[in-house]
Amino acid sequence: MCLLVTGTIVILAGRQKTTYDPNNYFAALIDKNNLLEKTNPPRIIFVGASNLAFGLDSKMIEKEFDMPVVNMGLHGDFGLGFILNNVKQNIKKGDIVVLAIEYYLDKIYYKDVSYATALYPKGKEYIDYNAEYYSQKLKYHVNEAQIMRQKFFNFIFEKVIRFKEAKVYIPTELNSYDTAVYSRSGFNSNGDLVSHLTKKPFENLTGGIKIQTEDYSDCIDKLNDFLKYVNEHGGRVYFTYPCYARSEFEKNYKAISDFEKQLKENMKIEIISSPEDTAFPDS
Repeated sequence: MCLLVTGTIVILAGRQKTTYDPNNYFAALIDKNNLLEKTNPPRIIFVGASNLAFGLDSKMIEKEFDMPVVNMGLHGDFGLGFILNNVKQNIKKGDIVVLAIEYYLDKIYYKDVSYATALYPKGKEYIDYNAEYYSQKLKYHVNEAQIMRQKFFNFIFEKVIRFKEAKVYIPTELNSYDTAVYSRSGFNSNGDLVSHLTKKPFENLTGGIKIQTEDYSDCIDKLNDFLKYVNEHGGRVYFTYPCYARSEFEKNYKAISDFEKQLKENMKIEIISSPEDTAFPDS
């Protein structure tokens, strides 16, 4: 009983209230949505995740087409539903929407979504509250409980008690990234991230992931529903593959080819590029 009471006190005392940084990378959601709301149609709207945030020159496209361009790309771990729902609210007649979705399409990480919606509460309306969302939420809280348990044992016994952590991936806060690049202030007036352009490039690319071959039918259904919604509101939708490093493209060629095949067979959105078109040299 003594341990239980003491442990409860330690856990309550140790719980730190999350501080939400208004200049966090995720806070760019606020500015991107304000930009979309205030930009008069017709517009070219790019929809995707960080491959667009980092990899698009909206001002050049704006000049070529003589139309305002809004880059809504930010972060893939919000999930495909969130990314599409965020844009649907502001589709106007004459808009051209270009989807450039990462190859893994629809992965949700609760910690990222939770942080983003704390900064931008309206974003809660864009979440797909499905089984995957609640599964990620549960795994997150299990992980947090295990961390608090470790802190409790460290406090009581003054040594680290090793325990098997939940086998789930919970990313760290974006505050731990290079905030000189990953920040709200790093975006220009079109929604392009430009803070990395003055940085010295990495000599070798890191952080690549292995893309798994899987059934994307649920995601494709979401894309087809999005097409129907945009068409009903007087807009047009096109799909382009995301920019990708050539070395990663070659390593994941089989999964990418299968992904392309599923899109061609089942997606109703017009595709305006091939995976090869958007695989660029690592340099």
